[in-house]
Amino acid sequence: MSFNPDDFFKTITVQDILEKFPQIAKKDFSKISLNEELIKLNYEITSQEYKDFISNDVKDYYHFKVDEIV
Repeated sequence: MSFNPDDFFKTITVQDILEKFPQIAKKDFSKISLNEELIKLNYEITSQEYKDFISNDVKDYYHFKVDEIV
């Protein structure tokens, strides 16, 4: 069996995190920072195209990549 780095690293998105923490999705992200809320849960948005306050609909953020803060 050969080494497969994908066995160790999985891309996590905002959508994946919000499935674990549905209470976060109820907030208005046009007024508060989604990244700040995720940092409180030990996650951070790493996508370079992410900007705070883009939309109040959390679904607009689903595609952004997230890393766990260890």
